[in-house]
Amino acid sequence: MIRDAHDANETTKPNDFELARLRAALPEYFGKDGDFRLDRLQEALSSADVSMTREGYELKFLGKSYAKYLTSTRTETVVVPDLEHNAEATNAESENLYIVGDNLDALKHLLGSYAGKVKCIYIDPPYNTGSDGFVYIDDFSFTAKDLVEKVGLDEDEAERVIALQGKSSHSAWLTFMYPRLELAKELLADDGVIFISIDDHEQANLRNLCDEVFGESSFVGTLVHQRAKGGGMAKHYVKGHDLIHVYSKSVKESAPRLSRPKVVQGHVVSRDGRDYLRDDDVLRKKFGKYDKGVERRCLYEEILEYHSEAKKREIDRRIEAGELVLEPFRDTGRHVIVEYKPIDEMSSALYSLLPIVQYLPDGRLDELGLSRHFTYPKPVELVKTLIRSVTPKGDRPLVMDFFSGSATTADAVMQLNSEDDGDRRCISVQIPEAVDADFEDRHVFATVDAVGRERIKRAADNIRNDSQFDVDYGFKLFRLEKPSAKTLDQLQSFDPNEDGVLLAGDFVSKFASNGTPGSQVALSTWLVQDGFGLTPTVNAVELDEYKLQVCEDSGYVIEPGLDSDDVMALVAKLEAGELDLKRLVVFGYSVPFSVMHELRQNLKSLRSGQVVSVIERY
Repeated sequence: MIRDAHDANETTKPNDFELARLRAALPEYFGKDGDFRLDRLQEALSSADVSMTREGYELKFLGKSYAKYLTSTRTETVVVPDLEHNAEATNAESENLYIVGDNLDALKHLLGSYAGKVKCIYIDPPYNTGSDGFVYIDDFSFTAKDLVEKVGLDEDEAERVIALQGKSSHSAWLTFMYPRLELAKELLADDGVIFISIDDHEQANLRNLCDEVFGESSFVGTLVHQRAKGGGMAKHYVKGHDLIHVYSKSVKESAPRLSRPKVVQGHVVSRDGRDYLRDDDVLRKKFGKYDKGVERRCLYEEILEYHSEAKKREIDRRIEAGELVLEPFRDTGRHVIVEYKPIDEMSSALYSLLPIVQYLPDGRLDELGLSRHFTYPKPVELVKTLIRSVTPKGDRPLVMDFFSGSATTADAVMQLNSEDDGDRRCISVQIPEAVDADFEDRHVFATVDAVGRERIKRAADNIRNDSQFDVDYGFKLFRLEKPSAKTLDQLQSFDPNEDGVLLAGDFVSKFASNGTPGSQVALSTWLVQDGFGLTPTVNAVELDEYKLQVCEDSGYVIEPGLDSDDVMALVAKLEAGELDLKRLVVFGYSVPFSVMHELRQNLKSLRSGQVVSVIERY
């Protein structure tokens, strides 16, 4: 766990993340020794008439190599579930997540389970205006010598990178954003889209950064959010807009269309509580202009008079499939071809100009009784418009905001679901930073995440009262914590080859936090790492006296106490088919060397032929 991550980080290089992505995308171009076969790639490109060039634009900034290094390192934090909150009735079955902690660590944890699964990311990062409070505060636990050795910088550049700490320069902002966007890209689904709000201070740098991270061909466009109207005093002009850069995971041509609800004009009818547009102009006699008073519609009985047999077969097929219906045409004995189009499924392309003005400083927060905690938070209608544009109802799309702030995105997701009976899920991440000191005497919440979580609760009550649908109004709560330096030293000094784990119980309990046992902390951290997410079903399987934690095909030995009798009971259950495991994950601090050896030997020779991998973690 922590020791494994710490040891891995000791040998991490800045390009490890990019190299791993390259291996996953192009495994056929790597030899068995791990060398990249550039000649093979050049041959493939040449045969496809694709030229290679060494020239091109490259974004360079102080701290870029360090940002790449941060992207490649593993998080040394653990995931602490809030058991009391998560057990509440509203939250117990919820699939929404709220993570309190540094979003860089959160993104790394989430990659284990949610890579390639997020349909929509919306973020409103610091704009670096000089007055918005942004300073670079990522963990600088390195000396200049460390950066020279680990990142490959010269001493002068290493000193300058360290000097970025606490700064708000363009380089500091880019160093802050780079690893977060790299990790966010990995979380996006193949048809996923990211929306990033920004203003003129860093928008050009953001475009260049996103072109490098996502690729220029993945740039969908820039939306303009008109956030204010009216006059004002300004030297050159009154600014009333922000920008939203939009990128897709895939190239632009295969990205989903950004859509909006269609403005419907025509005959609307209601059927079974659902509104439809009645279209009785499905087929016309001919194209072009018609004289006034001349019936232009082609009636069903006239199809072969004006169209081909193929068109008649197509209409008949659609009638049989229920897509079209025939309705009497006056008293003629003939029939009009009619299509009923569900209005909630009709859409138009999203406009690039979004005039969504928030006239009150606190907008929705004021409505929920949480005013004066933020300066002009994003309007919930804006975020709803963005999310709706890429997440139509159905398919349980996953929405994410890792600069959650006042939790506007979580509120927007609940509102959308309550309007169309949708099943969107939301992941919110927020660092526990203090609420602006200017508001200190006007609030009861000390940190931004506390305001955000309260906003979700109040918004849920507000929406539930007005909605006819019973959607997910809760959220599971997790906190990211880093063990103390003393704990890290003890973890590092442990020797797994020594028999007799006298202090094993203490090792597990070192991860306990705010009423959550250390075993639950380790289990949550590993479950998300192993691909099971943060809301899986876990069952306790009793062996002899030891209770094994099981999630799908994986068993987890975390608490101390496993002995030889438990090992034999586990073997018996596996051979009898009572338990089907592919891997057994063991907290190495909790199992004596002799029992670990016995466990490995017995699982190596199961009579059933079942293969169970034993994975030790520290």
